[in-house]
Amino acid sequence: MLVGCMRFLLLIALPLALAGISPAVRAQTAAPITLSGTGMCADVSGESLTPGAPVISWPCWGGANQQWLPAATGTRYNLINQNSGLCMDVSGQSPDPGGPIIQWTCNGGLNQAFSLTPQGTGYAIIAGHSGLCVSASSTTSQGVQLTQQVCNGSATQTWQVSGLPAPKPPLPSKWSAPITLPLVPVQAANLPDGTVLVWSADSALNFTAGEVTPGKTYTAIFNPSTGKSKQVIVSNTGHDMFCPGIVNLPDGRILVTGGSSTQKTSIYSPSTNAWTSSNQMNISRGYQGSVTLSNGNVFLVGGSWNGGLGGKTGETWTPGSGWQINGAIIDDYILTNDAAGVFRADNHAWLFAVANGRVFHAGPSRAMHWFDTAGNGSVTAAGNRGSDSDAMNGNAVMYDVGKILAVGGAPSYDQSSATSNATLIDINSGTAVTRTIAPMSYQRAFNNSVVLPNGQVVVVGGQTFAAPFSDDNAILTPELWDPATNAFSPLAPQAVPRTYHSVALLLTDGRVLSGGGGLCGACATNHADVEILTPPYLLNADGSAASRPSLTSVPTDAQLGTTIVVAASRGVSAFALMRSSSVTHSLNNEQRRVPLTFTVGTAGEYQLKIPSDPGVVVPGYYMLFALNANGVPSVSRVLRVH
Repeated sequence: MLVGCMRFLLLIALPLALAGISPAVRAQTAAPITLSGTGMCADVSGESLTPGAPVISWPCWGGANQQWLPAATGTRYNLINQNSGLCMDVSGQSPDPGGPIIQWTCNGGLNQAFSLTPQGTGYAIIAGHSGLCVSASSTTSQGVQLTQQVCNGSATQTWQVSGLPAPKPPLPSKWSAPITLPLVPVQAANLPDGTVLVWSADSALNFTAGEVTPGKTYTAIFNPSTGKSKQVIVSNTGHDMFCPGIVNLPDGRILVTGGSSTQKTSIYSPSTNAWTSSNQMNISRGYQGSVTLSNGNVFLVGGSWNGGLGGKTGETWTPGSGWQINGAIIDDYILTNDAAGVFRADNHAWLFAVANGRVFHAGPSRAMHWFDTAGNGSVTAAGNRGSDSDAMNGNAVMYDVGKILAVGGAPSYDQSSATSNATLIDINSGTAVTRTIAPMSYQRAFNNSVVLPNGQVVVVGGQTFAAPFSDDNAILTPELWDPATNAFSPLAPQAVPRTYHSVALLLTDGRVLSGGGGLCGACATNHADVEILTPPYLLNADGSAASRPSLTSVPTDAQLGTTIVVAASRGVSAFALMRSSSVTHSLNNEQRRVPLTFTVGTAGEYQLKIPSDPGVVVPGYYMLFALNANGVPSVSRVLRVH
């Protein structure tokens, strides 16, 4: 009789647990949560109806205590047991690996709100309060309580959740094996000859905190064609170039500003393979945002990570004249509502050069702006970034003329749950028009984004819970965003976590370099290596190499507003200029894609029109790609546009 009464009460309890959940969700049918590829289910031990009962792995048998309703609560889910009407719960809101999984009265806590992230043939079930994954002790254990553990993508953390669509299979893509470097590449920049300049700090595998550091930097030149690199320790500039601003100057040189040496600036010249000191900034900075302007100057703002808190007003560098403070562009405009205050809130500004020496500020603060860098400067509000929130350690990339994709990030720099948000920003009308699109499959902070010659964007690395110097909750599966569908699709997973202090860049052969992470001394998360992604556009459906068009003759120099003549294989249907760029801390303000219009001459030559607006084609070095009708790119030729 007692059991019958309890069953009656549960007929009431389950609807109460679902109160406030949408009718569409309430109409779903509870179903098993199965360890992928096994016959083991998430099971409330002993069919218990009591809060606190353990959730165990047990052979699937169809009982109501193995049936779970995934009830959406924003971007997460409550998992409600059909037998008891109670919620799957991390006991005691434990933040630590090993925290036991139980059932408990549904209460809206983040320890009952799980992200269901596609992983392999199923999903990772990630606790909202801790960023840790629901895990079985093995794929065969029965009767053992489930726990939360550091997410690692393993079979013991991959679950099939009935009622949710099967994850998309990865698009054809592949990674090289990791290639060892002599240092952790925290910073990276394209060079005109196709090699990549990388550097760490005053040590190859660690850094010295504070403003007073050894005035040297470990650098290397990496050749993607050979996989070889050569290290050089730079000391002649007295500049520890860790956590700086970086830009690619119009003449191909790399300008590095501030960081550990907060007022110093240094320039690397590819033509001489030498570093020299440049004009000292007026304001000490580290973690600032910087960008090359349409007039060839350089603008930067923010940077309270080093050199004192606040007051990181914008300033502009003019070659031959030095730095001028833009007193009206105070860093208050770029602040996020970070839990750590201004120390983090003015970091890594997303800046895009437009016409007449102006800048569009897209984030990571939700508020956006236009900055005019002439004289004392001026600021015009550009509204909020749609429905997105502050997105520190996310990023934005210009994938077409005046069109920007912003993804990921977290409300705070550290110890903060990442988002999977994706927003489109169109600035072509002179105002910022935003559009929220379907999110990424994965929540990501410390991710990198790289635009491809066909306008697609590779989003690589990151973690679901922002925690510097940790690979916990790392996302190994990249996603490819397609502007034709506004959809994200998974790519083949990489071997090495790429989280805090990782980088990614487009290479001249159309592949994507991804590397780094760590720089924390004798720690497990130091990744002194890179991997190279072959994106889907270079492969056939069966994974074999696609036939590529070729460029056989391209001028090394082009003027804005003129037409250049190139020779390429027949059947080319598109051309795109991809600006050489530089990256650190998920931030790359230099990259942009410029599709070109063209005609075909009487001799079969291609006549390419270079836009006249330096706000569209910011002066500098570009990779020119030819693409065939299938969207397969050539190996690029590098030319200077000015």
